[in-house]
Amino acid sequence: MKRLLAVLPLAILLVVGAYFLFRLVVPGAGTSVPTVSTSVDFIRQIGELHVLRASVKEIVTSNIGEATWIKTPGKLAIICHFDIKYKYNLHKARIVAGSREDGSRYCMIHLPRHEYEVATRDIRFYDEQDGTWLGFTQKTPPDEKTRALDAARQQAEAQAKTFLTDLEGEIQTSARATLTQIARAFGYSDISIEFEK
Repeated sequence: MKRLLAVLPLAILLVVGAYFLFRLVVPGAGTSVPTVSTSVDFIRQIGELHVLRASVKEIVTSNIGEATWIKTPGKLAIICHFDIKYKYNLHKARIVAGSREDGSRYCMIHLPRHEYEVATRDIRFYDEQDGTWLGFTQKTPPDEKTRALDAARQQAEAQAKTFLTDLEGEIQTSARATLTQIARAFGYSDISIEFEK
């Protein structure tokens, strides 16, 4: 009986010591690897992947009114600063992931067409010259200022579309690098990223 009581704690101590030694020698033992469905859901939950930002300054000039023999038009010049953000919606991405028989994990991500967002950063009225009517000064109506601002925004959006063709390669390279790092963090070794044409 005394011998059993002396051997039992020694046996428990050996088992606990062997467990800790095994965890120390085999570094990945006992750690959990994210499951495929969980990691795919985490990638989708990122939502929007912002890959590139461009700043555009537009100078918009506008004549206010028409020139006649009794009237001279006013002039308006506005400096508009816009931020253009290029992004991918990961909720719309098609993601296929899994494990192979050899234990390696693969992930194929098919991204939708990238989107862009134009945000107004700063607006400054650079020059405002009032028109005249029979020699009397005519103030610039507020709706003319609004029309000039709308024209500047339309020009910035047109510029964003122009940038898309010039920066397509950079946008895709940035998205590929970011998503590859994210997928590697989830334990995928074979990663393929495709873009919608």
